[in-house]
Amino acid sequence: MKITPPIHRFVFIGMALAAIFWLMGCGNNKESRDTPAAAAKPVKTVIRKITSTTQPIYYEATGTVRPKVAATISAKVMGEIKKIMVNAGDTVKKGQTLLHIEGRQITAGLQQAEAGLREARQGEQAALSGFQSAQAAAGLAEATHKRYKNLLASQSVSQQEFDEVESRYRQAQAALSQAKFMQDAAMERVNQAKAAVSSAKSAFEDTTLTSPYDGTITAKLVDAGDMASPGLPLLKIEETGRMEVHLLLPETYIDHVAIGNTVSVVFPSQKKEPAVAGIITTIDPAADPATRSFQIKITLPEISGIRAGMFARIMVPIGEAGMILIPATAVVHRGQLTAVFIVDDQQIARFRLIRVGRSFNDQLEVVSGLKDQDRYITAPDTEIADGVKVEGV
Repeated sequence: MKITPPIHRFVFIGMALAAIFWLMGCGNNKESRDTPAAAAKPVKTVIRKITSTTQPIYYEATGTVRPKVAATISAKVMGEIKKIMVNAGDTVKKGQTLLHIEGRQITAGLQQAEAGLREARQGEQAALSGFQSAQAAAGLAEATHKRYKNLLASQSVSQQEFDEVESRYRQAQAALSQAKFMQDAAMERVNQAKAAVSSAKSAFEDTTLTSPYDGTITAKLVDAGDMASPGLPLLKIEETGRMEVHLLLPETYIDHVAIGNTVSVVFPSQKKEPAVAGIITTIDPAADPATRSFQIKITLPEISGIRAGMFARIMVPIGEAGMILIPATAVVHRGQLTAVFIVDDQQIARFRLIRVGRSFNDQLEVVSGLKDQDRYITAPDTEIADGVKVEGV
């Protein structure tokens, strides 16, 4: 009979004891796992039932903020730019002086036109005096002619005397007609002189440029000392407070929009500002052949902080669809996993993976993982875990 050395016997006994303890532990763990969840105290939480709802479908377009009213102020006359009263970024009022052009020739032209008007009016006065004199002479000649005509009928005057009176009468009538013509010509010269003065005054006023409305100077295109000429751009201005968003809408969705529709506009740079409601005011009648898209203009309400050139996102409604929405508070993130805790028929919380889509304010669209009538926990806390018994409150 072989005798086991003492040290080997101790090792064997130790290993046997370890195996016994391991089996006892396994038995305890199995019992723990097999213990019903109902034996634990239920966790009270808010439970809701899922019901699919109909929500509008949006096409998210991108656009650019543009001023609703903008203008380029150009020169109408030629001359040296003497002074510019504004710079880019300045706020101006309607009628405020922006720029002055030196116009010596224009000033001289105005003075000459005014002198011509004075001369024409003097001529008009002389013609009027001549007409009045001729009118008086014609009246006297007519009265004398009538008297001599009666005297001739009664043979109180000779035929020669009557002929002389009649000749003077006809000469007075001709002189009156000529005086009337001279008066009309003088009046026409006055009208022409007035038109010349008006034109010269208009040219003189064009040497001083003013703001057409309350607005902001967006660009200064010239400097003092430059030479201005008709049509040369000098300044750019945008009207205050009136902005719109320009966007391109694919032809696929053009039937879903109409003038007067309200759309939601978001400015990503204004993170703290909510979406604003814009109104579609213009839809181009024809699509751009290159992009197959229609340009749409959306008028914005007067809001602070919005400037021309800013980026905007526009939610254009293009229909409706059924979807499942749950509060964002119900969604649990574990690493790369997105899930919710649903509640089964035994009131046990189960960790279920889901896939989410778009967000609607404080709610999320569930694309997959949930169905109608599923019950879920609206705001799981640290006490909620997979397999925990729950109780609705």
